[in-house]
Amino acid sequence: MRHDQQRLQDILEAARRILNFAANRSKTDLEKDELFKSAVLYELLVIGEAANHLSDALKNRHPKISWTSLNRFRNRIAHEYFKIEPDLVWGTISNEISSLDTDVADIIAIEFPP
Repeated sequence: MRHDQQRLQDILEAARRILNFAANRSKTDLEKDELFKSAVLYELLVIGEAANHLSDALKNRHPKISWTSLNRFRNRIAHEYFKIEPDLVWGTISNEISSLDTDVADIIAIEFPP
């Protein structure tokens, strides 16, 4: 069983992979490049799944992140994949992943200092 520290690290690494994949890319690339789209969607699934399995205690100590929204987005990708709008995915990449990266890195530093 994975623990909170490992799950947070999974979220952090997935967010960083998305940022790396999306560097110098556009929404048009997301729409036209199936490999890019698949890679991003997979990492978003990882983020949502890891967030869903974090302890309630940890999530309650860090309400700045909408843990429920992360899991809802994961469920949408997994169960309503045929309805995924590129605008929604690109908006998530552009507006949320960078702050998620920063926030999760901060949580790791607070919760699990070296």
